[in-house]
Amino acid sequence: MPFFSLTILVLACPTAPQAPISLFDGISLAGWNNYVIRCEGPRTSLWLNDVATINYTEKDPEIPRSGRIAFQLHSGGPIQVSFRDIHLLPPQEPSIAGVWKGNIEIPGSDGLGMVVVLQNDGQGGYVGTIDTPLQNIWGLTLSDISFADGKASMTVPLTRGRWEAELSSDGQTLSGTWHQNGAKLPMSCTKQPDAPSIPKESATNMLGRWEGKFAVGAVVLRIVFNFEQDENGHLVGNSESPDQGPGKMPVTRIDWLGDRKMRISIGSIAGAFEAELSDDGKKLTGILHQGGTSIDLEIIKVEKATEVRRPQTPKPPFPYTEEEVSYRNEAGEVDLAGTLTLPPGQGPHPAVLLITGSGGQNRNEEIFQHKPFWVIADHFSRTGIAVLRVDDRGVGGTSLGPNPGMATSADFAGDVLAGVNYLKSRTDIDSKAIGLAGHSEGGMIAPMVAADSRDVAFIILIAGTGIPGSEILFQQSVLIARASGSSEEELESIKTHQRPLMDLLLDKSLQGAELEEKLTAALEANPFFSKDPDEREKELKATLAQLRSPWIRFFARHDPANVLERVDCPVLALNGEKDLQVPCEVNLAAIGEALKKGGNKNVTIHAFPDLNHLFQHCKTGLMEEYGKIEETFSPEVLKIMSSWIHEILPRK
Repeated sequence: MPFFSLTILVLACPTAPQAPISLFDGISLAGWNNYVIRCEGPRTSLWLNDVATINYTEKDPEIPRSGRIAFQLHSGGPIQVSFRDIHLLPPQEPSIAGVWKGNIEIPGSDGLGMVVVLQNDGQGGYVGTIDTPLQNIWGLTLSDISFADGKASMTVPLTRGRWEAELSSDGQTLSGTWHQNGAKLPMSCTKQPDAPSIPKESATNMLGRWEGKFAVGAVVLRIVFNFEQDENGHLVGNSESPDQGPGKMPVTRIDWLGDRKMRISIGSIAGAFEAELSDDGKKLTGILHQGGTSIDLEIIKVEKATEVRRPQTPKPPFPYTEEEVSYRNEAGEVDLAGTLTLPPGQGPHPAVLLITGSGGQNRNEEIFQHKPFWVIADHFSRTGIAVLRVDDRGVGGTSLGPNPGMATSADFAGDVLAGVNYLKSRTDIDSKAIGLAGHSEGGMIAPMVAADSRDVAFIILIAGTGIPGSEILFQQSVLIARASGSSEEELESIKTHQRPLMDLLLDKSLQGAELEEKLTAALEANPFFSKDPDEREKELKATLAQLRSPWIRFFARHDPANVLERVDCPVLALNGEKDLQVPCEVNLAAIGEALKKGGNKNVTIHAFPDLNHLFQHCKTGLMEEYGKIEETFSPEVLKIMSSWIHEILPRK
């Protein structure tokens, strides 16, 4: 493959026809320019001052692939060109950098279209993304990309898929096998022209912070995009949802679609924002795709972040010390990271390990910019109690673990036990006074650990569960619908369609394709999905994906009462009477009954009027209130928890 590098001098006459302004932006009209010609089989690529100007593939097989190369000028008017420093460079090693488009061959279907975008990482390797346009999935991050001896391999961590392929002799085709969930399917892609870059003016307009809001049911969430230039002048960015947590998700790719339209991909959540930039460059309007759903979204360029009042968030100076800590769950192959707050003095101090609720959450259990676990840790440590709060798997400083997407509450219990063992190893912690405080799912996990470990001195269940998970899910749907204003007729319809789903999740004899078939049939009978066929299909797929997860099946089948009967350490159980996610009365009653049945006599139970699932004073208990309430966690409940810990521990 010939590879030329040369320098050219362009002297354009005023009468010469004008080239597109985008070309003029890249050249000197009265000076020397760098010109590169590369020929790869039938493909010829030209670069002018590192800007790609031509990417042509000759389709006529009769055209010779070898011969003389001459430099000439094609022009419609008088112009002078000079050449110097002409170099014939040795053939380059084959590369897989570029845009690849193809198809996974699926029996009985037309297959699934795929687009793979690979770039050199500047260190001899590659970075890249993968799309499945039919599913509105864009910019999923590729990892473990390798290329040697004509063979390529890459993985998609989010889906646990892997593509192994071989590069054709002309460098235009990657053909091989797609591996996922035990299946092996043929996948072949051909090289495409490089995607157009974002015009300079549009890229400049996008620099800065952009904010908007979108609705998920009745809950309104904020979304933020931040754009900047990297060291090479390319537009890069990240996205965040402040109401769901503080984490920033990198923008994995920005595709220019023409006419001020673009696609901004967030690979870590399989999300993409297809938007159009306004004429004034201050507004992006379009559709946000994520998890099988599509939501209208408008974001506005802002000078600074919108401030939200959270008066309970701790502020320095602190009368205690904070220490960043890390340890490992060897059995689960997970490295955990967290913050340990230590009261003044050498100790040894009593300690509490905080356990988050469902979903990946950071050590502060942050949601809607509330940081309840930090508020709890601050209060406890001011009263002489050490607190360890930890990032969940795949969040913050904690590793994802060996089987992402497959972990259940039982696996998370292993992470908690590793935390107990870590606290035991410290000389400044009283090994006989280590307790657990779990919120929501954490209130289900705490008894699981305490029942099997003699190292747990006490547990606090903050909106913990006492009834089977399937019943929790069933009651949630009814209570939330009722609080949202649904009629009795609508409530009966919800019950009618929700119960068969729970029964299917409880049926352990159903597995794989049979379970999926029956779940699909039950979902298709649900009248509450969208009436629009396309939207309905997306909603069905998203719900089905949730119901198929190992976590939801474990949760649905788990009966906390069986575990609570084996807990013999002191227990404090708390719940708010307006909790719509873990109903107060039925769960506290079940917790008390199970502990009594097991012979535990050190049990304290409190129900609090006007408190929701987050232990905020509220009006309805609906999730849409969570972000609107300034209070993070009831001060009354904080005092009850810390006082109870000091009361049940032996005096020293």
